[in-house]
Amino acid sequence: MLADLRHFSPRIFWLVSLAAALVLIAVVAIPQWLSKQARLEVLRSHVAEVSRLAASVVDGDLHRQLLDPANYTPELYARTLEPLVRFHSAAPEIFYVYTMVERDGESHFVVDTAASEQLRTNRELRASKYMERFESIDVEPDLDWLKQIASGKTYVYPSFQQDHYGYFLSGHTPIYDSEGRYSGFVGVDFDTQYYLIQESSFRAIWIGTSAAAIMCAFLIGYLAARYHYTINNQITAHYNVSIRDDLTDLLNRRGALAAIERALAIRASCYSVILIDVDDLKGINDNHGHAAGDDFLRSVADAMRSSVREVDICARLGGDEFMIFAANCNLDAATEIARRLLSKVYQSESIPDTARSGVSIGICVSDQKVDFETLYRRADEALYRAKSSGKNRYVIYEAMAAAL
Repeated sequence: MLADLRHFSPRIFWLVSLAAALVLIAVVAIPQWLSKQARLEVLRSHVAEVSRLAASVVDGDLHRQLLDPANYTPELYARTLEPLVRFHSAAPEIFYVYTMVERDGESHFVVDTAASEQLRTNRELRASKYMERFESIDVEPDLDWLKQIASGKTYVYPSFQQDHYGYFLSGHTPIYDSEGRYSGFVGVDFDTQYYLIQESSFRAIWIGTSAAAIMCAFLIGYLAARYHYTINNQITAHYNVSIRDDLTDLLNRRGALAAIERALAIRASCYSVILIDVDDLKGINDNHGHAAGDDFLRSVADAMRSSVREVDICARLGGDEFMIFAANCNLDAATEIARRLLSKVYQSESIPDTARSGVSIGICVSDQKVDFETLYRRADEALYRAKSSGKNRYVIYEAMAAAL
C-alpha cells in the first residue's frame, strides 16, 4: 500500500502544486493585504483627526503674531504654546506637538510643547528652537505637502518615521486666524507602537495561513498527480488489453500495426515479414474439440516467441493467421526462424493422441525502404504458395521456391 502511494507523476505534482499555491496564497494574501491597508487608513484617519483637534486649540491670532520674528517675546511664545501643552499632556500616545510656518519653500518650527516645563510626559523630549528649520528624519513627505496644507487639507505622512522613542506617524493641519487667514500649521507625531504590535499578530496569522496554504497546495498537487498517474495507468492498461490477443497474449492486428509503424520509423538494413497460417485448424476443432484447437494456437504462439529475438514483433492477426515482423533480419535469419518454427510446432504435444498438425509459412525480405502493405502482400503470396504446394512448409517470396 505504501509503495503504491509513492507512485505519482512528479511533473504533474509540481505543476499543480505551484498553480494551487499561487491561487491559495492569493486567496489568503489579497484579503489580508486589503485588511492591512484598511487598518492603516483607519490609523491615518485617526492621526489626521488628532492633528485637527490640536489645530483647533491654537489661538490663530497669537500664532500669526508669532510668525514675525520681530513680534517674538517669551510671553507671546508661552501664551501661544499653553493650550497645546494642555492638549499634549492629556494625550500620552503623542511624541511631539508643534507648529510650523513655511519660509521660501521650507518649513520652520514656531512653537514646540517640548519647550514647556508644564508638559506632562514620560518621555525626555528635545525641544525645537523658535524658527529652527525642519529636517525630515528618515521619510520624505510628498513634494507638494506644504501646498496641500496651505490649501486647507490635513496632511498625514505616507509612512512611519522612527527616532529613538520608536515609530510614529505625523499629521499636519492648517491654522487660521480670526479673519480666516492661513497662519501656519500644527504638527502631531503620533506613537504607533500599539498599531505595530497589532500588526505583528496579524503577521503571525499571515505566516500561519500561508504555510497552511502551501501545505494544502502540496496535498492538492499530490492528489492530482496520483489521479493523473492512476488514470494514465488505467488508460495504458486498457490500451494494452486492446492491442493483445486474449488467447495467445500476442499482439493483435491493431497492436501489430502500431508496433510496426514505430519500427519502420527507425532506419534498418532490412525488414522481414513472416506470415504463419495453421494447417487445418477446423479439422483439429472437429476431431478433438475447440479446447484442443485453442491449445494448438497457444503452442504456435509459444513456438513463435521462442524462435525470435525480443525486439521482433509477434502477432495473431485473427483466427489461424499469425505474423512475425523483424527489422535488421536478412533472408538467412528469416529462413532460420521459419525452420525452427516448423520444427517446434510439429513436435507440439498440445494435440491429444497421435494427431499432429503443422503450419504453412510465407516469407518476404526486403533491404529497401518498402511500405508494410507491400511486404505483407508479398508474404501473403508466398504463404498461399506454401499452402497450395503441400502445407507444413515455408516459401520465400523472392525465389517463390518450396522449402526443403
